[in-house]
Amino acid sequence: MDRKKIVLVAGVFPPGIGGMQNYYYNLSKYTKHDITVLAPEYPGSGLFDEGQPFRIVRGNFMRGEKVHFTSWGRLFRHVRKLMASEKPDVTIYGYVLIGFIGLLLKLFGSRRYMISTHGMDMLYFRRFIGLNFIVKLILTHADGVLANSEFTKKLVEDYGVDPSRISLVYPGVEPIFERKPANEELASRYGLEGKYVLMSVGRLITRKGHDRVIEAMPAILSHIPNAVYVIVGDGPERTRLEQLAREKGVGSAVLFTGSISGSESLNEHYSLADQFIMVSRQLEKGDAEGFGIVYLEAASAGVPVIAGRSGGALEAVLHGETGLLVNPEAHAEITESVVRLATDTALRERLIKSGYKRAKTRFQYEVLAKTFDRYVGRLCMFPQHGKFIAGKRQRTSREI
Repeated sequence: MDRKKIVLVAGVFPPGIGGMQNYYYNLSKYTKHDITVLAPEYPGSGLFDEGQPFRIVRGNFMRGEKVHFTSWGRLFRHVRKLMASEKPDVTIYGYVLIGFIGLLLKLFGSRRYMISTHGMDMLYFRRFIGLNFIVKLILTHADGVLANSEFTKKLVEDYGVDPSRISLVYPGVEPIFERKPANEELASRYGLEGKYVLMSVGRLITRKGHDRVIEAMPAILSHIPNAVYVIVGDGPERTRLEQLAREKGVGSAVLFTGSISGSESLNEHYSLADQFIMVSRQLEKGDAEGFGIVYLEAASAGVPVIAGRSGGALEAVLHGETGLLVNPEAHAEITESVVRLATDTALRERLIKSGYKRAKTRFQYEVLAKTFDRYVGRLCMFPQHGKFIAGKRQRTSREI
């Protein structure tokens, strides 16, 4: 393979915690191309960066993992300086609005750029005419676009991007996620001895559907009296969710663990679960689950999965094959699926086996990085898409 030089401008990156952070880190770790990452500062980032198999350049240009308007100038200077020193074949922007820098550098410096998209970013800006127009410019003039699911890919196409310039690279599951016996000490700490454990993992925000599971808990408990719903993670919805559990009379059957750190610790938590459930839904304001790697993490840990029938979750979970999909707004359907998994041993074991096999074969980063590498290599072989000349965009051969 002809190695290319890549600069990744990552809006989020470890040691920050989250699916996008892991996505960018693992693509950087497993790619065979020569990659340099421009990432924001985090507490402990210096220690994290030591010994990584690729170069990481840190910059103070974020506020709460978001580029604030007051920091755009600093970010732009960081990108220009890094591009001058690295002279990359292509620059990848890990957040669509950061890609505006790529658009400017293409206009005034003929720099090739790509955009990485994740679902929500393709929906959120549609509510704002001006920002939506800028997003369209960024995407249609990009040389390539990475999408994390077919759901996201379709949203990118809706902006007028040629499907041939979009590559589908799913998030992957880290090898640390594996089937193992329940940690008795951890179970004792949470008071889970003798309990039937339903578990969600993720940031406590509305689209994740924690509230819908809590609302279904009275009915679930009528069928499974020892059920307990363990919510791993934290976020702005926690107070509302705790209040909802009390209002529904299930406060003692809903446990909030708060944030945990590290994949090993997360795998220990998955090992406590009898079922994994996260009934994500798409909100009117444009918030949707672009994919949902937690479903595959749970499957890798040998836990049967229930997901909401929305967004990219339909690709992360294959209904009746690797898990169950439910209407995230239907309490009865949520309850029925939980009870079904608890009582139908044959179904449960079949879903566990198929889910584990799929997660361990199709969704490992060593496999996914090969798709990424081929796409980058192919993109760099051809003339720039929509190259700007004298302030006008040159049409590509496909458009002529």
